[in-house]
Amino acid sequence: MITYELAIEKMLSQAVMLGDQTLPIAESLGFVAAQDVVCDCLISPFDNSAMDGFAVRYQDLQNGMVELMVVGSSFAGDEISRGTEGAWEIMTGAGIPDGFDTVIKIEDVIIVNTDDNGRPERIKLNQPDVPLGNNIRKAGQDFGLGDLVIAAGQKINAAHIAALATIGVAEILVHKKPAIAVISTGKEIVDDAGEPLQSGQIRNSNGPYLLATLQDMGFDVSYAGTIKDEIEDYEDCLNRLMGEYDIIISTGAVSMGRHDFIPESLGKLGAEILFHKCKIRPGKPILFAKFKSQKAYYFGLPGNPISASVGLRFFVSNLIDALQGLPQEQPIKAKLTKNNIKNHSFKMFNKAFATFENGTLNVDILQGQESFKIKPLLTANCWAVFEEDQHKTQRNALVNIYPMSAQGKL
Repeated sequence: MITYELAIEKMLSQAVMLGDQTLPIAESLGFVAAQDVVCDCLISPFDNSAMDGFAVRYQDLQNGMVELMVVGSSFAGDEISRGTEGAWEIMTGAGIPDGFDTVIKIEDVIIVNTDDNGRPERIKLNQPDVPLGNNIRKAGQDFGLGDLVIAAGQKINAAHIAALATIGVAEILVHKKPAIAVISTGKEIVDDAGEPLQSGQIRNSNGPYLLATLQDMGFDVSYAGTIKDEIEDYEDCLNRLMGEYDIIISTGAVSMGRHDFIPESLGKLGAEILFHKCKIRPGKPILFAKFKSQKAYYFGLPGNPISASVGLRFFVSNLIDALQGLPQEQPIKAKLTKNNIKNHSFKMFNKAFATFENGTLNVDILQGQESFKIKPLLTANCWAVFEEDQHKTQRNALVNIYPMSAQGKL
């Protein structure tokens, strides 16, 4: 039986990135940038007003009380004007007229008179301490020439998209995401959640959970249905999927029972099984294989819901990251709130709940760690991981935790 660390090493040694593609920035959320993007312009592209008010010449403010004619108006989107005297009515975001260097906000002026349309004609100022350049956003104050906007290998988020749009980048080169398919197995499985159960049947929770989690992570994923423990149906299904998808995930039929047919079928279909059974709980029967001819990866996850959840979180997610050129995820340290005893020499993934208290991240190990119990997932916000040799862990010890989902937060 292989250790978790060796299993991950074997799995990642098979990871080959899937190539690159160019996407419109509006479609790039969650993808990984394949190259650096640097700014080739100034943002803001011109000096503009940070306030509604009046643009003036700083030299005109040096004599205390000042009364000025309003010689023009400038709104956001107007062409930049040129003036040589007086004041210029200006709105937030409008370009500063050439020849003007300071903005007084509207609250700090007295409007002496207006024209018939309400436009100020004359204003009075009493702002002797206004600094030069007051309320002006200078060209290049946000982004300058050569500023790095996104680095190769970064996952694109909404802030990146805003910045790319701002600097005039319409498309971006990204690493391709894997196409993923999910299969459920078991004659006891009922896919329709609204269908009444017959004797011996259970509803399918693994399929919906895997689909929802992968979709939440930002991946397009297809459900290939439930195979009712019929080997021929399973092999026909795999033959259809392996040329179309990069990752195929099944649940069930990987243990030691008479209906656990997946390992044998994979061999018949030309897959190389890299490991089968790992020294972890839950999830020991997990299987990982590679279809050499089709370059597809295969995960056989155990059928118990929490075993399948651990397989997705700590195996599939690691491969997905590697296929996109992302580094392996690192744990978060949290302080254990109670003593923890582990009566076996397996690496253990516990459903847990982490909270911040007085600046310290604490973690509680939840009740109901059995691999068939879904209810604790409603409370859990993280996994607490105990190594093979961590049999007794004392309260206040620092332990490794991970968010429930690879894209999630505590």
